[in-house]
Amino acid sequence: MRYRWDEIDQLATILEAEAAGQPVNSEAARELATRLRDLCPDIARTMSMVAERFELTANSVAA
Repeated sequence: MRYRWDEIDQLATILEAEAAGQPVNSEAARELATRLRDLCPDIARTMSMVAERFELTANSVAA
């Protein structure tokens, strides 16, 4: 299994910023999580949950 560490680090940065109460790009987070879900089967379940959560966030901001 070859992980995409750059993308994992990018997603971690977004999640840390969100946890600190900073505004984040929900669409970028969803795209990263979706890509990681597809590329890294070991973390697919977690990435699916992250992608779903940010999809809901992006949809609520757009509404």
